[in-house]
Amino acid sequence: MQLMPKYAENIIVLVQYKSSFRWFVTDKELWFLDLRKLITSYLEKGLKINNPDDFSDRFDIAIVNEDNADVFLHNIRDFEVTNDELKKILAEGRFNHISDMLPSLYVDFDAKKLTSYYPEPASYEFYIPNNWEGKYDKLLGDVPKEYRYWVIQGKNLFSPRVS
Repeated sequence: MQLMPKYAENIIVLVQYKSSFRWFVTDKELWFLDLRKLITSYLEKGLKINNPDDFSDRFDIAIVNEDNADVFLHNIRDFEVTNDELKKILAEGRFNHISDMLPSLYVDFDAKKLTSYYPEPASYEFYIPNNWEGKYDKLLGDVPKEYRYWVIQGKNLFSPRVS
């Protein structure tokens, strides 16, 4: 595992692409799918952005969508984690706070949807590609049962802390 989950820094993201599911632990900044919209909102607020057309920090991909998901996911492949790795970290208590271990985003490239459960004021759901659906909502129930790393031997380790 390249990065350990850390609240508001390295987030856990579930990706659905071509009918398969994959977990990633990455820097939170990678997941603003439409960086052009994000930059525009910063500029509208009067913030100065150096090189607003430079997307080299994200593999020169300004807008991550279903058309370039394969390239994006290939570039972050080193940050992919298995369900078992996440389960082990959770079971062994190798985190600072339970919020480190909550999945923050569910990005479904097949259905063109992003669900954010990121607790800080970073509204990923506003910075999505055109023709995508974005929402802020609890996403734990949307995760297929076989990918719920927080359920160990039938016990939900997030409950009753998180619903």
